Amino acid sequence: MGQTNYIVAIELSSSKIKGAVGIETYNGIRILATASTPVDGYISKGVVRNVDKTSEAISYIINSLEPNLKNDNGNDIAIKKAYVSLAGLSIRSIKSKVVRTFDTFTKITAEIIGEMELENDATFQVPEGYARVQVVNQEYKIDGKVDHRPIGAPAMTIEGNYLNIIIKEQFLEQLNESFAQAKVEIVDSFIAARMDADILLGSDARHNGCALVNIGAETTTVTIYKNDHLRKIAVLPLGSKNITHDLCAEQISYAEAESIKMTRGYKSSSNEKEPIDTETVNSIINARMSEILQNVKYQIEESREAITNIIFTGGGAKLKNLNILLDEYLPNFKCEVAPEPQLTFECRPGVNTFGIFTTALYGLLNRGKENCCEEVIPETPANPGELFDENEMSGKPSTKPEKTQPEKPATGKDDKEKDDKGKNNTKNNGKKGKGLGSLFEGFVDFFKEATSEDEVINDNDD
Repeated sequence: MGQTNYIVAIELSSSKIKGAVGIETYNGIRILATASTPVDGYISKGVVRNVDKTSEAISYIINSLEPNLKNDNGNDIAIKKAYVSLAGLSIRSIKSKVVRTFDTFTKITAEIIGEMELENDATFQVPEGYARVQVVNQEYKIDGKVDHRPIGAPAMTIEGNYLNIIIKEQFLEQLNESFAQAKVEIVDSFIAARMDADILLGSDARHNGCALVNIGAETTTVTIYKNDHLRKIAVLPLGSKNITHDLCAEQISYAEAESIKMTRGYKSSSNEKEPIDTETVNSIINARMSEILQNVKYQIEESREAITNIIFTGGGAKLKNLNILLDEYLPNFKCEVAPEPQLTFECRPGVNTFGIFTTALYGLLNRGKENCCEEVIPETPANPGELFDENEMSGKPSTKPEKTQPEKPATGKDDKEKDDKGKNNTKNNGKKGKGLGSLFEGFVDFFKEATSEDEVINDNDD
């Protein structure tokens, strides 16, 4: 049997850090362990704000996962690496293109396509302070006409279109430092929004064109697809937590505000015992959600893609009566809230995935190929099973180091007791076995010395 690949996935968001360990089986992913811990402000809008606190949270996730991992030999498994999702305010996309012109009709080859991709990598101007984390190939145009399979086609000109996904360098540096302090290597990272789309969007939706809108706690991510290709990623600095904070301004607790948002929602009736009247709740929710939805509409229009369908997901999409707001602010779009995704995986008995396992973790486990763990080999004690020193048994001086006890503060009473007990021990040690041979005499001497020594140790511990 080959080596088992343990895939470790960690998702960082503005509300929680979540982790999972899985292995690939014939039936798909098998989840061995999960863990989650809340984020208390040290990750904001998907960006690490406090490296030390984030590192401690990552260590907590690792330490929670590891006790549930053992291999076929019963040995412990240590987590050394992880696959990580990328999200947050600084992620965005920029389009670019590369054009090749030929003197005569030239058959497009894989080598030409590869050279164009390398040229895009070399010539694309990454904005200052940003780093490119991914390039998504769009369509190619052969003599001005779109051709999704250009290899083999004769052409005078070929145009390659690319989508460059960038993220702030500072975010990557702080993310890498957090994992380095936790002594976990990042094997690879993937854009969380793309993993959501892989699971939530069907092939027809990606081909015909749609926008996937994830309303999170502090950010809203808009991903736009058309003709099977990702066309745009934009992250808005607005989320459902803005509604909660505005409700808290009405002198109620955070928990009460969250409850009102999710259970009463928009334009729901209330009774006199409610801490905030219906009119105030509706006004707050309307103001914040209109801000989010109008920005979503702008991002779709700015992409210049013919999009009519919008699919909503994320915690903010669970707002009660959201459909009323969608009809009000996005009347020209067909809007729907994505149902809970049907993820194919099995769990080891006792593993909890409720509220922890997400499309991002699932996507990371599916993409992961490299083993992230190492077997912990138990240390073998030196000279196991040795009871006596060979020199002692033969009557020669022992080679074992003498046992020592930690020194205690000296007191007159303790010294007197030690002297008295030492005399008794010396008297007892003077007795010898008779008529049983030198080997037995050596054993008796050794046994009495050990017994005497134990008595001294026990007396000193009283």
